[in-house]
Amino acid sequence: MSADQSLPAPAGVEDHSDDASIRERLNSLLSEHSQSESARKTGSLVASVNRYVHGARIPAAFCAALVRGLNVNPSWLLVGEGAPSLADVPAETAKLGGNLLALVEAMSTVARMRLGSLTGKHHLKVLRELNDALVSHERLREKLNEQSRPLFAEMLKDLQAALDKRDLARAGELRKAVEQLSRLCDDEDLERDFYRVQAYHEFQLKNSARFLQLQRKLFLRSLPNDNLFDERACDEARRLVVALVQMNRLHEALRVCRATRNLAGRAGRRWSAFARLENTHGVILVELGHLYKGMALVQRSLPRLSGMYRKVSEAALAKQMLWAGLVRLEDAMAMSERNDAKAEHFLQTACWLAEPRLLEATLSYAEGRDVEPVWRDGFFPCYARSLLKQLTHPGSEEAEAFEAAMQASPKTAPRDEGDWVRLGASVAHLYLAAGLREHALAQTLEVDRRLSSMDPEVSPEPMAAATHYRSVLALIDSPTDRRQKRMLTQARRFFIRYVRGGYAILESALKS
Repeated sequence: MSADQSLPAPAGVEDHSDDASIRERLNSLLSEHSQSESARKTGSLVASVNRYVHGARIPAAFCAALVRGLNVNPSWLLVGEGAPSLADVPAETAKLGGNLLALVEAMSTVARMRLGSLTGKHHLKVLRELNDALVSHERLREKLNEQSRPLFAEMLKDLQAALDKRDLARAGELRKAVEQLSRLCDDEDLERDFYRVQAYHEFQLKNSARFLQLQRKLFLRSLPNDNLFDERACDEARRLVVALVQMNRLHEALRVCRATRNLAGRAGRRWSAFARLENTHGVILVELGHLYKGMALVQRSLPRLSGMYRKVSEAALAKQMLWAGLVRLEDAMAMSERNDAKAEHFLQTACWLAEPRLLEATLSYAEGRDVEPVWRDGFFPCYARSLLKQLTHPGSEEAEAFEAAMQASPKTAPRDEGDWVRLGASVAHLYLAAGLREHALAQTLEVDRRLSSMDPEVSPEPMAAATHYRSVLALIDSPTDRRQKRMLTQARRFFIRYVRGGYAILESALKS
């Protein structure tokens, strides 16, 4: 904590930090309840609520009305502590707490027993007392388990709902509460669900290592006792694959995919989970350069997907069709419903093509009001804007500003070597677009250093690698040393392999 945060405001100087914090939490509340609804339930005017949101002093009476009308937790509203809603702390908690106290007392009784007293004339009495204490402990434990189970299940639903809304602040508070509650409840199914929700939370936080760790545990716990494999285990294996893909460990992810498909057998092909796994398998094959094979799996599994899985898969298929040269970028943007998953792929393709007209069109698509949020990456919109500036008004500052912005943002900050390669290749492209060859070469050599030291299990994104290798071909006309010769050889081999695998979009790099 900085000095200005730890010290109170000087005498006679009003501290407005609490007002700003309360207003921020009020805005968070109004993202779930409209201003008109909040005004109606608090007995206030809509105009008054609007003034509070836009800077007017929030009176205590309005805060009290929020507590009564919208069931807001006053501790959260005033000082940011606890869950936003009083509904997140059910009345059963008090009863649960009483039984918890009794359980602690029973356990303390067991702890006070001296096992050394079992030798001697009083051993039978001690054994009886120990048995009574253990019976009391088990009875209370069963009662606590029975009472905590529905509460545990309900709070898990709330946590899942918060994550589905991408409300990470509320999810963090709820997760702490559920972690405490999980210690009181011995229910294997709920524990497994809690692992799954925690993994999903880490996925949204982009904590890839923790996501993978939780997903490995979840997969092992999902294996059935009565047979080797079932649909639930198949779905957990797929989530493990997703965790590996997020960490750019594509070869390991491919091995898990193949093993899971074999374990599922013929019967497993009917499972919805198998269709999702097959779709992910196809995406991995595409990323590793086998575009035609991967597209075939994606197309075969797509009709069996629904909801978010289908939206993400449709976006992936649109990207693959662009890379295969089956559709033009303008036509792809006009196809089917609009969402930001497709927007990311279209922006990435426009950055590769590096035409101002296409960059403007894809940015307009991505920023449209009717674009449904599916995921929010943030890298390619910034990359596209910077590239458009470099192509129309070149300068050295834009590439530096882009690099700094990407490293500073939690959404785009590199997590592993694969991410660093993507960032470095993009920065080199920005320098090259402005004709700054020396800067571009320095950045390209740094990307090569990272690629050379990269774990063989980690694979950079194909278009990030393509962007790097295109810069190599553009910058190194006559290699001056063994390193530059190696870089040229790697670049040519990369493009030959990926073009043969179906990446028609990369053919221009070999011709230039």
